[in-house]
Amino acid sequence: MPRDFRADVHALRGLSALLVVFYHTQVAPFGYLGVDIFFVISGFLITGLISTELEQARFSFWEFYYRRAKRLLPAAYVVIALTTIAAPFFLTDVGLGDFRTQVLGALTFTSNIVLWTQADYFGGSAETKPLLHFWSLAVEEQCYLLLPAFLALAPKRWWLTAVSSLLVASLALCLYVAFRDPSAAFYLLPTRFWEIAIGSLGALLPASARVAAKFAALRLPALVLILLIPFGPSGLQNPIVDAALVCLATLILLLSPSRDNVAVRSMARIGDISYSLYLIHWPVLVYVRAAWLEEPPALAIYAAVAFSVVASLVLHRFVEKPFQQGFVASRGRMASGLVAATVLLGFALSVDIGAAESKGGFSESRRINYGLARACDLTSGSRPQGIPEACQTTDSPELLVWGDSFAMALVSGLAKTVGEAGLAQLTMSGCSPAIGVAAFSKRALSPSSGEDCIRFNDSVLDILKNRPEIRTVVISSPFDAPDSKDFMLLKRRDGTFTEVETSVDEAIEGIKSLVEAVRALGRRVVIVAPPPVAGFDIGDCLERKVSGGLMLGRHSDCKIDVIDYRRMRSRTLDLLNQVAVKADVEVVSYHDFLCDDTKCRTEIDGKFLYRDSGHLSYQGSEIIARKTGLAERLIRAAR
Repeated sequence: MPRDFRADVHALRGLSALLVVFYHTQVAPFGYLGVDIFFVISGFLITGLISTELEQARFSFWEFYYRRAKRLLPAAYVVIALTTIAAPFFLTDVGLGDFRTQVLGALTFTSNIVLWTQADYFGGSAETKPLLHFWSLAVEEQCYLLLPAFLALAPKRWWLTAVSSLLVASLALCLYVAFRDPSAAFYLLPTRFWEIAIGSLGALLPASARVAAKFAALRLPALVLILLIPFGPSGLQNPIVDAALVCLATLILLLSPSRDNVAVRSMARIGDISYSLYLIHWPVLVYVRAAWLEEPPALAIYAAVAFSVVASLVLHRFVEKPFQQGFVASRGRMASGLVAATVLLGFALSVDIGAAESKGGFSESRRINYGLARACDLTSGSRPQGIPEACQTTDSPELLVWGDSFAMALVSGLAKTVGEAGLAQLTMSGCSPAIGVAAFSKRALSPSSGEDCIRFNDSVLDILKNRPEIRTVVISSPFDAPDSKDFMLLKRRDGTFTEVETSVDEAIEGIKSLVEAVRALGRRVVIVAPPPVAGFDIGDCLERKVSGGLMLGRHSDCKIDVIDYRRMRSRTLDLLNQVAVKADVEVVSYHDFLCDDTKCRTEIDGKFLYRDSGHLSYQGSEIIARKTGLAERLIRAAR
């Protein structure tokens, strides 16, 4: 198969970049599959290039890596530098701390590993990370370190078989890991290599007009798949199936060259700037969204995309193209310049971000509130046999706080005010206190997190049986799963787990079962409602307000609008009202203390009550506990 420039391949590059932009602007719900398309293209082109040069006995590792560096690094470094200059104006201290690590990851080709530890790509926190999109470049660059060596060292007769075997192994690993750690399956090379290998396999197939003719008949269905699936998936529960369909469709298009036409030429023009557009659009969108405390108006998003296109044209014209065409003639000077730029960026940017962080000093007040200790955020899958020593204030605590991360945030204030009665904490992030039912994300490939949560709550109940000194049980959670379309409920009946749609009735039954089980042990129970929330990150807002950061929109006072709050959490508030009646349990709320008829406070005496969009900060938890006499109130209200 000839390796000459093909406009249709360039057009596919343009399409893959556009799909990602559409996803990030919420136009294409599954536009992230554009990255999968690009991986196949990359595997096809790079494997074709290397195999051709090896067959002609002119392959050079130095030449290969030099060309890759010249192609990828100059534009990337410009974007990293500009993004960092802008970062202190848009990011909070917490965001700057993460951003420093993102920069180092981008410079060392480990962004995917860094981001795997920082964020779920599909989670809300991902929208605050300006270099999130560098993860895909890291996967590609890591592949570049391994693929040339493999092809150069393996006999040619093994190439096709070996690549096919690696493809199958990587896909099997992806399916296995996706059920246990979806973020790892998304970010890491071993679970992503199968997509690159599909392209490599296409490049290694015999160059034959007959082969191309066979795939030409499938060209139209393949094109339809690529255009439709990113906007509406196949309907199959496993998202890897959609990715595989898109990857196979891309391979078919690569193996059946398209005739030159207006559509191909137009999309190929976008392909010219696709790399620059991919680099630029995401930090621009992150900063636009950061300026608005809520989702920006559509006009602002469209303006950000238009700016990104113009900036991409400039970056391509004055950075990408000159370096590709030999702007720096000396290869030694070019290589040494890139190395020097890497070191300089790593040092200068880290110092600059560190200086910006030190001016605010908000990282301490907005740190994650684990309650008594970080060890008290028990990991998913763990089944505690007792209360860890770090998770109780005395050897014989009379009060137990049971729940998720919202319960953790409650603990820190109670621990300072509960006195000699003592307090114990049994909490797991994302695991609402209930018996026989748990929520899990629809994006998860299996409901294993729901099973872990149900078993964790069973374990807490077992521990309670053996701790007679605990007289009062406080349960706390946002109780918001029935209010979210992103979740399913896992229900256990007669030892069998069944997936059901989120339901207020099912959630009420699970909480009621917990209350009844605790009372059956002779203990008293009280529920703490979650604090009021808004449609923006309250912690970010407070930090921006104090530091004088850019803030657009209607929430510059950082207060919570009571009407908005009641509308957003109407189902949760209804659930708690029904639980109070059906389980005959008191629900203690912060509302009377924090809110009047129109607004809810988010700071008191200059102290942040919230660390993020809903969790109380350490300071906030203590302030509320002291000013409301919360510990005594909970003990009196329990029944």
